[in-house]
Amino acid sequence: MARIIEQGGTIPPPPVRTSSAFSIDKDKLIKGIFQISTFLTAPSSVADILGKILDEVVDSMGFDRGIILLLDESRENLITRVVKNYSDEEAEKAYSSHLSLKKHDSFETRVAKTGHYIALEDSEKDPRTTETDRKISAFYKRGSTFYAPLKIEDDVIGIIAVWTKEKTRFSPDEIDILLTFANQVSIIIHITRLFEINREKIEQLLILQEAVSDLNSTYSIERIHEILIRSALRIGKAEKALIYFLDIVKNRVFINDGERGFIDNKSEYGVRIDRTIIRRALDSDTITVQKPDEETDEDSEEDSDAVVPLYEGYPSEVAIPLKVKDRFKGVLLLGMRTGIYSQDQINVLDILVNNAATSYDSAIMHSILSIEAKSLKTEVEKLKEREDILLGFHNILGKSKKMVGIFHVIEEVAKHDTNILIQGESGTGKELVSRAIHRQSHRSQKRFVDVNCAAIPGTLLESELFGYEAGAFTDARKRKLGLLEYASGGTLFLDEIGDMSPPLQAKFLRMLEDGYIRRLGGNESIPVDVRFIFATNRDLSKMVAEGSFREDLFYRISVVPIILPPLRERGDDLLLLARNYVEEFNRKFNKKVKGVTKEAEEILRRYTWPGNVRELKNIIERIMILRDVGRHITPENIPAEMKVSAAQDPVVPADELFPLISATDRMDYKRAVEKLTGKIKARILERALELSGGNKTKAAALLNISRYALIRELKKVGKGGDTGT
Repeated sequence: MARIIEQGGTIPPPPVRTSSAFSIDKDKLIKGIFQISTFLTAPSSVADILGKILDEVVDSMGFDRGIILLLDESRENLITRVVKNYSDEEAEKAYSSHLSLKKHDSFETRVAKTGHYIALEDSEKDPRTTETDRKISAFYKRGSTFYAPLKIEDDVIGIIAVWTKEKTRFSPDEIDILLTFANQVSIIIHITRLFEINREKIEQLLILQEAVSDLNSTYSIERIHEILIRSALRIGKAEKALIYFLDIVKNRVFINDGERGFIDNKSEYGVRIDRTIIRRALDSDTITVQKPDEETDEDSEEDSDAVVPLYEGYPSEVAIPLKVKDRFKGVLLLGMRTGIYSQDQINVLDILVNNAATSYDSAIMHSILSIEAKSLKTEVEKLKEREDILLGFHNILGKSKKMVGIFHVIEEVAKHDTNILIQGESGTGKELVSRAIHRQSHRSQKRFVDVNCAAIPGTLLESELFGYEAGAFTDARKRKLGLLEYASGGTLFLDEIGDMSPPLQAKFLRMLEDGYIRRLGGNESIPVDVRFIFATNRDLSKMVAEGSFREDLFYRISVVPIILPPLRERGDDLLLLARNYVEEFNRKFNKKVKGVTKEAEEILRRYTWPGNVRELKNIIERIMILRDVGRHITPENIPAEMKVSAAQDPVVPADELFPLISATDRMDYKRAVEKLTGKIKARILERALELSGGNKTKAAALLNISRYALIRELKKVGKGGDTGT
């Protein structure tokens, strides 16, 4: 008759031990308990510490093998965490089969449910051994086993079982020692788990933070898949991952299994997915968890509706719904061989998936907006017109070749403190260019001071520039700083430098050469740190020849000359500026003029614009104020004097008549004349056709040539002539 010992029962007097294979060396036991207590001092994972504990228990007490099982978070299943001296087959079975406290009747589940130990002295003949016990391991066929609960006070956290191959009997003292050892082990496991849980939480949150940052920085669907799968595997400590997307409208499935993304037209996963928790998560729109197969009865009938793992050998799964717009339904699935997903892991995974869904929404919206933008051709053309306006430079509008060249010069000279002379007709924008140079330079944070030399009489201009001391002249009651001092560190712009008087020219030249000034009536030499920009609409070279402007000063101020072209030579910049001023005065006068008609544009092109850009702005403002302008500016809105001038004096840009830039350049005279003649012919023919409504016979009559001659001339200028009336 087998002797059975169970906590709560009567323990008979201890008989003589039937074997000496199991014996407790008390000195070794005390050393083992001390050794276990040191495990907390060295940082380690729960799995590592459990392995060390089981080694110490088995070795200290003379057992042949052992196992530790811990309850999962639901406290419904015992999970094998570590084994010692198991065969590979038994270890695989122990790790893959979890014991349910509700479904399975075994020594392990009894101890976990009751919190009482069980001493099994004859495994082969003990009547309490169940079929479940025999399937768990073959060691029930012989030997003795001791099962002890792992408890924190009355809270069971798992069990430890140790086995000796020789049958033995456990004395009360030995049982007390084993239970004391189990209590010590329980405390170590509990503390280690607390440390690990906190470490894992921090690690999971750091992974989540990195993933969310990466998700927010991309619109690429492929990149979102990569971030989601990589981060989910790390958070869930899983080995397998799959993203499943269902396009509800097109009834099409997209899958990314971590290695590739593809549309599942061949139903590679289709049949399998219908029997997995992916289908349940899709249908219920809730997080679905599948724990490893808890059924140990291999002879039971297979349920055709049972859920199966997507990946064979990875039975522990979690499926988290992905909610992307109304058109898409998705699921993220994770799978692992052993273990279960903690609630903390599931919560962090849910946050990760929600952020990924937001990134999917943004990526889809970005794609939709890109497609819509490509189809809006009219809007793009409007934006292009607006872009043309922005092609200017520091409030200077223009995209003609000459202006682009000037913008380049501005960028280059702004880097240096070289003196600059800006020349051009009145109204061409000399002050705008000077301000652009200042803004582009390293002096941009200092003052920009502008002086119009033509607007201030000579004697007053000297005191304005150089300043004066108190008592220097009548009414000079206190010291006054000159503009040369006031602009220190910045830029001084002297407009209409050609109007400076000869005496002041001499004094100004001395200041440029010496680098310091003296105030009127003063003796102190004051250093000058100013960048000079000069401008004039006069021909200084001619003035030097006439003796009205000092030659040495001319060379001093014109180190880098910039010549601004008149508006009539700037090509399409004229219409660009006109459209800009129309918009400006629309805002100012609360009008809704959309632009200028083709006919009105032609008049603007043919006008000579003696006042240049300033005149254009004034003309547009006058039209917008005084004329009854409709949706567009028409020829009827343009002042009569402009129309008369345009009709009498058609404009041919100077660079077309004489396209030489410097005295060292050369040109092909014959070719230039032919090109210009062709343009004049083309313009005459176009005008004749325009006045005749496109009728070639009438156009030929206007030109007093035959219809065939007209067609021949049209072909010469590249306009064609073999069609039409």
